[in-house]
Amino acid sequence: MRLVLALVLAACGGPAPKPTPAPAAPVSEADAQAAYEAKQWPRCGELYEALGARTSGPERAGALYNGACCFALGGKADQAFALLDRAVASGLQDVEHTKIDEDLASLHADPRWTQALAKIEANVKAFEATLGDPILRRELLTWMAEDQRVRMAVIKRSEAKPSQEASDELGGIDKQTTMYMKAVIDKHGWPGYKLVGRDGAHAAWILVQHADLDPAFQRRCLELLEQAVAAHDASPADYGYLYDRVAVADKRPQRYGTQFMDGKPQPIEDEANVDARRKAIGLGTMAEYKKQMIRMYGPK
Repeated sequence: MRLVLALVLAACGGPAPKPTPAPAAPVSEADAQAAYEAKQWPRCGELYEALGARTSGPERAGALYNGACCFALGGKADQAFALLDRAVASGLQDVEHTKIDEDLASLHADPRWTQALAKIEANVKAFEATLGDPILRRELLTWMAEDQRVRMAVIKRSEAKPSQEASDELGGIDKQTTMYMKAVIDKHGWPGYKLVGRDGAHAAWILVQHADLDPAFQRRCLELLEQAVAAHDASPADYGYLYDRVAVADKRPQRYGTQFMDGKPQPIEDEANVDARRKAIGLGTMAEYKKQMIRMYGPK
């Protein structure tokens, strides 16, 4: 799957419920993700395909890619390649992730797989020609992939409380990525859309979001990210997540309700209007977000 948030996603175990037909009414990404976690592969593919039809640009490419993953997991190679081709036509660029995504492993022996990768690489080259620093973009994506790999491994172990070994793993990768991001920020300021593209800028945010061992650095990045958002060179949603992260670390109420502890959001300023603030930066409702958090990590 291609979904990347402030937190990584993991599929739920256990027996899969019987698939049910996709609803005719518009669906949410939460519905599609729930079908993925329940291993309802045909339904999952159909829901992501429907989401792709309602969006455009990177969002459309991402939804169609996720649908291809679902069909591949369900053994539907023709439908998987059809959605993958449509994702490429919509601008899919993350060739490195596509190569290693286990959800697509069943397609690797098919002759169409090599052709699909070549098309994605062509998208990458055309896209990178428009960026200020395409090499930096690739570095950021590589570091983000490692950050997510470590976190996914910890989550998959399903530990009620992270062990010392898990904490050491997370601390180790966070120290490395924070050192790297400090060098990036010192040289470039905030790496925004124009410099590294939307995916590169998002990767930079994820690495800073996880720089909890250096709260002063997170505060510095928050200021730079706020300026980039004002210049339409960064994501308002990314800013919202980092704002809340910094606020909670400073023992202040968060603004957008993105930070949870023990299955509950940390204190929120003007909580009655939090959904309006979330909508303003492109986030769903608190109710939807809480369900997502429980699916990822359980009630605690």
